[in-house]
Amino acid sequence: MFENFQLTNKPVKIAGYDFPCENPEAIMLIVHGIGEYAGRYTRMAKSLSEKHIKVYSMDLPGHGISGGVRGDAAPRIDVLGCIDELINYARNKFPDKPIVLYGHSMGGNIALDYKYRGEQSDVPSAFIISAPWIKLARPVPKPLYLMIKAGSKIMPKAKIKSECDEKDLGNLIYVKPYASNPLVHGYITMRCAYQGFEIGKAIENGTWKDYGKSNGKPFLLMQGTEDKLCDVNGARALAEQNRNTPGFEYVEWPGYYHEIHNGSMVETGDDVIEKIGDFIVTNIINK
Repeated sequence: MFENFQLTNKPVKIAGYDFPCENPEAIMLIVHGIGEYAGRYTRMAKSLSEKHIKVYSMDLPGHGISGGVRGDAAPRIDVLGCIDELINYARNKFPDKPIVLYGHSMGGNIALDYKYRGEQSDVPSAFIISAPWIKLARPVPKPLYLMIKAGSKIMPKAKIKSECDEKDLGNLIYVKPYASNPLVHGYITMRCAYQGFEIGKAIENGTWKDYGKSNGKPFLLMQGTEDKLCDVNGARALAEQNRNTPGFEYVEWPGYYHEIHNGSMVETGDDVIEKIGDFIVTNIINK
């Protein structure tokens, strides 16, 4: 299934995940979304291993079996540092294998941030982003946004609810157990929320700082049209910005929910996972 390990040099304990793969030819690092944990990507990792793509992941701070206040994947600079640690771990294990960085939902927001300004953003050979938190499907009312902004400075680790209905995520055969899973929670801290909102807004507007170290790398962006959590128009705005960028590909999945790798009420998401694997094989392994 997977083996856990611990990443070092972090303010809180960060749990890593090592998914099995025989004779890997590429490594994919997964950054998960708000409230969930890396173990939920076991099905994806197993499928990718059949294409000789090995997966490593981690539970973000405040998630899964990692330490920290629940929902506190912040401050962002520390979270980007966690990705540095995961990259270092993978490189130590497989120094000659190319690395791909994948992020979903809040993990998509984080992985995009890393692509733009990560310390080692030149290391990944490709980036894959699914259903990124760029803008929410249900806009946050201005009074609540102002409260979150103020709270991020006054009481940054205070928690607010970020629950979602599991039926809005994807095919329940693959989504469950979610609501009843003790490693899943429905919280986000003030500072985590505010930083996510601000970075997402800047990404949508094309104003977020980009150090340019990942320029020219293959970049796959995907989202489902029936995503009730993250607005598909956020991904469309990012796709438009990259329309003429070499190596960029945007895929919309009609009728698919937020967790496109888990499909929809009627789709399984297998074709999304297949697309991820094929993108890596075509652009990285067979290059």
